[in-house]
Amino acid sequence: MITAKDTDRMRTTTSFPVPVLLACLLLSLLLLGGCSSRGYINLKIHSEPEGSFLVYKIDKLKTDQPSPWIYLGQTPFAGVSLIEGDEMDSGDRVSFKVMRNGYLDQVKEWSGEQFLDEYDEQGVIFWTPRLIKSNQ
Repeated sequence: MITAKDTDRMRTTTSFPVPVLLACLLLSLLLLGGCSSRGYINLKIHSEPEGSFLVYKIDKLKTDQPSPWIYLGQTPFAGVSLIEGDEMDSGDRVSFKVMRNGYLDQVKEWSGEQFLDEYDEQGVIFWTPRLIKSNQ
C-alpha cells in the first residue's frame, strides 16, 4: 500500500537546476557551431551572353586526382554554394567555368587563401566573364 509519505518521496526527484541546464545547452550549441567546417558562400556570376552553364570545382593540394566539376546552373547566377572554407588550404585551387555552345569557355581560378580573402572583404564572389565566339 502506498502512503502519503511514499508519494512525497516519488515527487521529489532529483532535477538539474535550470541555470545549469541552460548553460549546458548553450555550451553544446557553441561547440557544435565551432566544429562546423562548411559555410555558405554568396555567388553572383553573370556572363555575356547570358544563359551560359556554370560549374565549379575545388582541387585539393593533398590529392593527386583532379576534382570533378560541379554544376551550379545557368547565368545570371545569384545564389549560395556550400564550400568547405575551414578545410581549405592556401594551396588548394578553386575554379569556376562558364560554358556556352559556340563560344570559348572562360575559367577563373583562385588559391584557397585568395578565394576566402575575397569573400571576407566583399561578402560575395562576383565574376562577369565575357565569352568569345568560337571560329568552329
